[in-house]
Amino acid sequence: MKRLFLCLLAGIFVWTGCQSPGGTQGGSSASASQGYLKGISWDAEYDVVVVGFGGAGASTAVSAADSGAKVLLLEKAPEGEEGGNTRYALQLVLIPKDREAGILYFKGLRGLYEDQSDEVINLIVTETMANQDWLIKTMGANPDTINHRLMREYPELPGAEEAVDGIFVEPGFWNASLWNLLRKNVYDRSDKIDVWYESPAVRLIQDPATKIIHGVVAQNKGKFYNIRAKNGVVLACGGFENNDAMLENYAQLSNAYSKGAKYNTGDGVKMAIDAGADLWHMSTLAGPDVNFINPETGRAQFYGLQLPAESYRMTGFMSQSAIFIGGDGTRFTNETAFPRHGHSNYGGTWFSLLVPNNAWCVFDETARRAKPAYFQWSQGMEEEIAKGWIIKANTLEELAAKMKVPAENFTREVSEYNQFCRNKYDARFRRAAPFLQALAPSGPYYAFPVRATLTNTQGGARRNVECEVQDVWGQSIPHLYSAGEFGSFYCDIYNGGGNLSECLFSGRIAGRNAAEVKRDTAQSSVLGSRTPLDLRSAARNFTAGPNQYLGRAMGIGAELVVRVTYISGKIEKVEILSHSETPSISDRAIAEIPAAISAANSTDVDAIAGATTTSNAIKKAVAEAIAGAR
Repeated sequence: MKRLFLCLLAGIFVWTGCQSPGGTQGGSSASASQGYLKGISWDAEYDVVVVGFGGAGASTAVSAADSGAKVLLLEKAPEGEEGGNTRYALQLVLIPKDREAGILYFKGLRGLYEDQSDEVINLIVTETMANQDWLIKTMGANPDTINHRLMREYPELPGAEEAVDGIFVEPGFWNASLWNLLRKNVYDRSDKIDVWYESPAVRLIQDPATKIIHGVVAQNKGKFYNIRAKNGVVLACGGFENNDAMLENYAQLSNAYSKGAKYNTGDGVKMAIDAGADLWHMSTLAGPDVNFINPETGRAQFYGLQLPAESYRMTGFMSQSAIFIGGDGTRFTNETAFPRHGHSNYGGTWFSLLVPNNAWCVFDETARRAKPAYFQWSQGMEEEIAKGWIIKANTLEELAAKMKVPAENFTREVSEYNQFCRNKYDARFRRAAPFLQALAPSGPYYAFPVRATLTNTQGGARRNVECEVQDVWGQSIPHLYSAGEFGSFYCDIYNGGGNLSECLFSGRIAGRNAAEVKRDTAQSSVLGSRTPLDLRSAARNFTAGPNQYLGRAMGIGAELVVRVTYISGKIEKVEILSHSETPSISDRAIAEIPAAISAANSTDVDAIAGATTTSNAIKKAVAEAIAGAR
């Protein structure tokens, strides 16, 4: 209602009807469009251009191609690093079981926020319920491997019990199974979909008179190219979690880091603003939570310190004698409460977790010896201490000085926390009694810095239920669409699996609508005699010498290639020729699994904890190579 009122108000003071300034009612003629098009030096021409090769971009490209369009996928990342946050996600796709309960539940997630209409909620529920059928019938998911897992992140909300379900296209977490399926479908349609890597879109090409988006300016190796889109451009370029300025201005975060895609830098926000788009949901975050930032990669550790209760058996570090300390030397949260995608309960309402800038995880010798803070860290965290990632002190006062926090506050806080442990009641943050483990009365003590980390941001260009991007007057910008977490439909708290589900259904809608032949622009080619630009990657060819055999398998989002030297039934050597696995997660598997296979003369070796998908990919690739030798 507020938006309608503003639109009517604008009409009173500007002109009759709520119309985009500078726009035209009913669009422009194809001939006028042709005049504008001829004034631009075009380098390539497609029916649809999709910006971003993640889950939403892949779904969009497939949908547009299946609707008859010739599609260009522009991707900022190098080949093998594409995938956006879909590549790093749990791979769970949220699917409500019951329509009416689903509507009730999503209204609960909306809460008191007004910038998500009932029409949008109906769309979310209807389309998420259609995802499983689409994955099977269109994308080729094997129905026999699909398994269900309940994901009621807010079980207290009405409708939760009947509403919320989720599926994996293959069993297992963080195995990139959904992403691999989406990527495969894009490449299966290589006759209709071109992919250009390291080619970010930097500007939209918009007719200033008609506001029609006719294409994009793409950058590749320092050069800029004009790419025409006859019928639609779809922004599926993710969020802005790697853009410090946007995090400060839109999310009031001055020291936050991404846990997933490092190429999500808010490019879509800039292009959308330039085209006159309205923005929404800019403060809606999946995060922050609390994590260590790996100095070698500049990225957050993948697995969080705070995990769901059932995960304490796997890691449980924060259930030991360990606490979080802020810059004033005091605790700032319940260290063992799982933040619901970065949201914590403040007086009965769930808000994004507040993480102080100078924050630390503090623990004692007992916790250090019990288990590492992260799966990927060494036993006893000896390597991390040696690297200087973890500081060590003999007294709490010495530790406070090294952390640059007030020693008086810090020692008093530890004393108070230890008293809570003796009483088995945390009067400050309600840390559960089984996890109230006191810090030792004497050192050594340890600490490592922790920062606010984000799964993703949800804000971007406002879109309607047809995934058309809207201007500030509520009108669709002609030929411009969006999909995925860029301008997500979600406006407040979030249920896990919701973004992947939205990638699929918004991609279907945006791709289908972008592919529709438009009558307000000329469909004839404007390239003339020019040869269209083609920046597709050349196929990578690997060689094998005598007694050497190649094997391939999918890792955490891209192909992993090995070369095996195999003589008289003996695995002499395993070389990894190519991979795109995630640094700091896969490093140990890449370094250790090949040698272990050679030593055992078998692929039946233990996977590296925390890098199971990479370990299994190496073993599968080696098995394929050996099969080729026999």
